[in-house]
Amino acid sequence: MLKQSPGFESSERNMGKYFPRNHELPEPDAANAWFAYAESHGIDMSKAIGIWKDAATENGTESRRLVGAAGITIDMP
Repeated sequence: MLKQSPGFESSERNMGKYFPRNHELPEPDAANAWFAYAESHGIDMSKAIGIWKDAATENGTESRRLVGAAGITIDMP
């Protein structure tokens, strides 16, 4: 089980569906997978949080691409 990452508040938004490795997960679980990836790849946690938040917005195409490098697809509504 993935641990909850500090600074992540799941109530901020829920704009789409999250698919780490093509298996749908609730947003908090997908976020935990992203933060674990970011940490293991030397991405500063505050930057990782910003990327995650932006990826859940309509204009977050570049952030979704970065999150996609972790194997997480965000399917926008």
